[in-house]
Amino acid sequence: MQPDQVCKLVWDYFNKLSANAKDAMEQQQKSEFNQQLNNIFFPFPWTSTLFQDKCGEASTQTDDLKKKVVPFAMELPCCLVRDSEKLKEQIRRELEELRQQLQPNQEQVCQKMNENVQTLKQCLGSHANELQNSLNENAEHLRQQLCGQLESAMKDNINCVQAALAPFACDFKDKVHQHVDKMKCQLTPYADQLQEKINQHIAELQKTLCPFAKGAQEQLNRQLECLAFQMKKNVDQLRNKISDNAEDLKQKLCPCAEEMRGRQPRNPEEMHQSLTKMNVNVDRQIDEFRRNMKPCGESFNKALVHNLEELKQKLGPPRSCGMTDHLSLLEKDLRDKVNNFFNSLKESQEEMICYPKS
Repeated sequence: MQPDQVCKLVWDYFNKLSANAKDAMEQQQKSEFNQQLNNIFFPFPWTSTLFQDKCGEASTQTDDLKKKVVPFAMELPCCLVRDSEKLKEQIRRELEELRQQLQPNQEQVCQKMNENVQTLKQCLGSHANELQNSLNENAEHLRQQLCGQLESAMKDNINCVQAALAPFACDFKDKVHQHVDKMKCQLTPYADQLQEKINQHIAELQKTLCPFAKGAQEQLNRQLECLAFQMKKNVDQLRNKISDNAEDLKQKLCPCAEEMRGRQPRNPEEMHQSLTKMNVNVDRQIDEFRRNMKPCGESFNKALVHNLEELKQKLGPPRSCGMTDHLSLLEKDLRDKVNNFFNSLKESQEEMICYPKS
């Protein structure tokens, strides 16, 4: 169970409540929400019985944890509904105060924001190229390792007896896990590096705009806090896409080994045909992974530039558009609350382990 799971369930439920306030629908959604929370602890019906049968103590601890988390989470959507309009009005008022403070230097502020957008584009462009180059290198290395192993088996005329084929398939499956995990570990740090660059960029932006907002520093900080949260969400999405695509590749490659393990070729020719087919399939899956990952960097860059362009527009002349800033801050506050709650649970559990009741 992770705090993000609870955050996502609560946020989705809040959005449903906001879209449809009918009592009957609320009751139905509340029941579904409660069931989804319980599924975090027991994803499948048999899990609860298995816990009780195999490890009664673990089941008791899980039940105790559920009794703390579920009521806490059930209260959160109502809090979000209650705080939403209040926060929306507060952000609208703060933004108006900030605009008034920036108005005398509007042209300079606009110029500084344009420069900041261009700087961000250049920074993201170089990192996107690095990510793409690393992706291509890692994908090619993976292809060489796996296809090389298959080609080597074909050259060595591997014994077609099932007893000899099974160990080869098992070794190939291990290689898939090893090399895909290694590739994921090498790609994931790019998201961390981007987050660091974004933090630096927002700090520079704050330093640039502060002289123009001397009477509205708190309001400016609130807008930058909202920007930072939106950008962090985009970084998290990029990190998840890297991880999810790598795991998807692993799930598609492993059946190749299982299929090979189940085959019983009658002669060397059939063995060669099987290995050739497997080689083509591996090559195709890696190319598909590369194609799926290619747009990720570009989409990520566009999303971050869009976040900054939105801030630039908000700091300019008022426009008739829907206010959504409060939703980002509301979601950030939700994540903070859930993380703090889980941290307190973790600390209490660690204390129980260190100092058990006599």
